[in-house]
Amino acid sequence: MLEISILGAGSWGCTLANLLAYKDYKVKLWEVSENRSLKLKETKILESLPNFKIHSSIEIDSDLEKVLCSSKIILFVLPSNVLRETLEKIKMLKLNFKNTIIISAIKGIETSSLKRMTEIIKEELPLIKQENIFVLSGPSFAIEVYKKLPTAIVIAGQENKTLKKLQNIFFTEYFRVYTNNDIKGVELGGALKNIFAIACGISDGCGFGDNTKAALMTRGFKELIKIGVKLGGQKQTFLGLSGLGDLVMTSFSKHSRNRLLGEKIGQGLSPENALKEISTTTEGYYTTKAVYMLGKKLGLDLPIVNEVFNVLYKCKPVKQVTKNLMLRKLKSEMEGYE
Repeated sequence: MLEISILGAGSWGCTLANLLAYKDYKVKLWEVSENRSLKLKETKILESLPNFKIHSSIEIDSDLEKVLCSSKIILFVLPSNVLRETLEKIKMLKLNFKNTIIISAIKGIETSSLKRMTEIIKEELPLIKQENIFVLSGPSFAIEVYKKLPTAIVIAGQENKTLKKLQNIFFTEYFRVYTNNDIKGVELGGALKNIFAIACGISDGCGFGDNTKAALMTRGFKELIKIGVKLGGQKQTFLGLSGLGDLVMTSFSKHSRNRLLGEKIGQGLSPENALKEISTTTEGYYTTKAVYMLGKKLGLDLPIVNEVFNVLYKCKPVKQVTKNLMLRKLKSEMEGYE
């Protein structure tokens, strides 16, 4: 029986663990906290999602070596800001990952290095072959996948034979999986869209209406493509599920933590207090800072990214940044499209 290890027992990690367990794969789930691991093992209940029951066959443990020792596939479903720390722990185990398949389902960019998650994985675990590294991304809220509502997602990688194998491993009648060879594009699409979801949330919180949100999504999507292509992604990829699809879902849904963060700020909370009210990691907060720095480094004009950064990190009033965006120099709509 194929053994799959999932690192990260949050809502998405547990949802993917359930999906795979119901397909009769042997699934091991790592939770960093020993106390939480023991509680999950005992109750098989995920408290962050209503009525979520973890499949009885899933082995839950806080012992990283025990979870990883015999797995052929390792799926990273961790907050972006703890990935490198986790990889450093893995290195100390001195396990042989030469032929192990690595999949990142993390939607973020590291603030300190400005690197994608798969770049960090390759950097910290250099013996892993590049063709054995994959990305799983797309519009997919955990609660809806858990409820088996129809969902479409993308798995990206360079090696087509393994890519098709992974496609079939994750595929179910309610979870449709597409393949893509553009790792950079799929990975960046999942990370970048969170910035514009925060912007849309701010608009919702301010009560600006549908006109504003449509403008933010459309012009934000232009910025997403601009920086995504500059960082090596293919423009066509951003028109797909991991780009436009994920942007639409995250910007509109009541389930979106990033949209909710923006909404709370638009209603008057400081970014610090808004983050405190959201119990789980809001990746867009960190991604905004990373992409702001990347934009400056690459000399890109990213007005929405810049103003979201100003709200989150410089505490600039929403009314002021809105005015800044609206009063920018007039231009052709197509200006700046490559």
